[in-house]
Amino acid sequence: MSRDAGTPAAASKGVTSGASSGAGDTSVIHDLGYRRYDGARDGARGAFHALTWQGIRTLLGIGRPLKAKAVPVFVAVVTMLPGLASLAAAGASAGQIPLRYGALVAPQLIMFVLMAAAQAPELFSRDVQHKVLPLLFTRDLTRDRYVAARWLALFTVMFAIALAPLLLLYLGEIGIAKDPATTFASMRGKIGPVLLLATCTGWVLASVSALLASLTARRAYATASILALFLVSAAVVSGLEKVAGLPEGLAAVLQPIEGYRTLALQLFGETSRAMELTPPPAVWVYLVSYGAIGALAIIGLVWRMRRMSV
Repeated sequence: MSRDAGTPAAASKGVTSGASSGAGDTSVIHDLGYRRYDGARDGARGAFHALTWQGIRTLLGIGRPLKAKAVPVFVAVVTMLPGLASLAAAGASAGQIPLRYGALVAPQLIMFVLMAAAQAPELFSRDVQHKVLPLLFTRDLTRDRYVAARWLALFTVMFAIALAPLLLLYLGEIGIAKDPATTFASMRGKIGPVLLLATCTGWVLASVSALLASLTARRAYATASILALFLVSAAVVSGLEKVAGLPEGLAAVLQPIEGYRTLALQLFGETSRAMELTPPPAVWVYLVSYGAIGALAIIGLVWRMRRMSV
């Protein structure tokens, strides 16, 4: 009951709008004089779009303090520098030094993992920690739509971060060519691997990091679990391969860093000494495996949010 109930101010506003609903029930609803919302009500679709856009802004640090922009800016700059250096070398040598997309982008998976580990908890763990989920779920936004909006925001940012260095190489190679039009025509086949590799990166990192971040309200724990999964799993898989006789093909797929490197090299038609000595699985094996990992993580995320008590 409002503390204004029965006061002269409340009485002068005529604010008491409720009435007893049954015998012995004296509960009332008081209008405290807050300004009413007269704008458009977009319903569930508007709430979904607003939550998605708010998530993208949060992940990129838009409208937030300078500290919140540190990780996105750092990752973007560090992942773009090798491409800029390679383009400068290729331009200075008049094309004598070739651009190797896979070899340049593969080592940057560490930075993408760092981005996901630092930013995914900003969405899922922070919502749990600050107890905003009850407020969100009282609107038209269902739990499944909440998961979809948050995941879409994380996927969009991770896809953009992974695409930026690849797109820089693609456009830079055309820009430094003697005949850009001819080079552009001959490079049409590369845009597919560029988009596919960025999509795989965003799909796996966004799905797995979102699941892990939703498991705890402590952002530090979420960040540590994401880093541990991607970095420690390589050592675990390597040990299983040696001790338990895990098949080489399965081990190559399950090792995130080495698997991503091999997939990047294969997509752009490149190779390495190790790949020549031990032929890796086909590209479709990696795509199916990463697609399944991302799908299972999303299923786990939906299950987690449906069972979470708020």
